[in-house]
Amino acid sequence: MTSKENILKFMGLAMRANKVVSGCDAVVASVLDGEAKLIIFAQDVSRNTMSKILDACESSEHDAPAAYRFADSCEIGYALGKPKRAVAVITDKGFADKLQVMFEDYSENETEDRT
Repeated sequence: MTSKENILKFMGLAMRANKVVSGCDAVVASVLDGEAKLIIFAQDVSRNTMSKILDACESSEHDAPAAYRFADSCEIGYALGKPKRAVAVITDKGFADKLQVMFEDYSENETEDRT
């Protein structure tokens, strides 16, 4: 069972391993370069920021990375040791694959908790 705290801690681990890019412009560059393996949007991301990144995914020659909406920008920033972050990208396949499993397990837990 994956908790929000576990996901945030794992994102922090990825950051310390230098496998995270955050901030709109850096994320767009990462997507266009094909380095982005997983995109994490904050729940409170602006439409404009999300639109810029999704447009970059569509115009990139590379496969579009998986994307999730998770936590708020303060929580994501705190996990990464940064100020508020509305979007972050995982650039390592191993970290991205593990986070994807964690997000899927987390969303299943969310559904179970509501019933």
